[in-house]
Amino acid sequence: FGEAKRSVETGVQIQMDKLHVNIIERVRVPPCLPSPKSILQLSSVDNIIRCFTSILLVYDRVSPVSADPAKTIREALSKVLVYYSPFAGRLRNKENGDLEVECSGEGAVFVEAMADNDLSVLQDLDEFNPSLQQLIFTVPMDTNIEDLHLLSVQVTCFRCGGFVMGISFHHSICDGKGFGQFLKGMSEISRGSYKPSLEPIWNREMVKLEDLMYFHFYHYEVAPHPLKLEKIVQSSIVINFETINCIKRCMMEECKENFSTFEIVAALVWLARTKAFQIPHSENVKLMFSVDMRTSFDPPLPRDTMVMLMVLQLQ
Repeated sequence: FGEAKRSVETGVQIQMDKLHVNIIERVRVPPCLPSPKSILQLSSVDNIIRCFTSILLVYDRVSPVSADPAKTIREALSKVLVYYSPFAGRLRNKENGDLEVECSGEGAVFVEAMADNDLSVLQDLDEFNPSLQQLIFTVPMDTNIEDLHLLSVQVTCFRCGGFVMGISFHHSICDGKGFGQFLKGMSEISRGSYKPSLEPIWNREMVKLEDLMYFHFYHYEVAPHPLKLEKIVQSSIVINFETINCIKRCMMEECKENFSTFEIVAALVWLARTKAFQIPHSENVKLMFSVDMRTSFDPPLPRDTMVMLMVLQLQ
């Protein structure tokens, strides 16, 4: 185990100060077909996750079918929003402080951009770099919550012919698995499909989380942050497959049990963080991670259910 930990590679800081992105056009893209206005009620879990999540999808070349990825993706976005209308809506505050989504059809943000570089400037993206923010449209932090666009898609084309699609969505609309379904639907339409192969189920009434939730836990006082924050070094640590497999073999020999990649990486990071904080052995240190609950219901929920069902598991 010790040998495997020593083989963890520390990434070298990538210099991307040469990345320069020019915005060609920024528009609002509504659904291509009108739909009746409606209100989507959000569950208690939806209301907790009030933040945006961003992802970058990198394509090293353009398909011969589409020489203009920005145009293709923009058209696919307008079509897929017909089925995913909450992404084209706006958040509204209820009297009790909770949020709801007004499916108003106002649209999502679409940005077309051009980079003065080849994709090679991004290298392998193992390192976070603030320059990457140029590839994602973000809403200013001081924007009123009722004025937020709940989805933005930016397509940045590079000189080499590749492009990057930067997407930001409000997490209260769906979890990661649900958004993966959205991306799959948009991809299918961009390749010529008439509609997504899986149409989303938005009915939050299928799952009344309030009836399922119960609380049983010991109360632990949160310790003050032990680190001084004057000097923070930003870096990335790459845990490669060779390291993970080595740890798996070691743990199999020691525990006579198979462990998943997630369990191995989570344990390694948890152990390293605990040591870095120099936490006494007498203290309790908790690990929290999200768990997909779709298959935990009886009967299991349909896989196309667009409900926030990634709940936190505490260990």
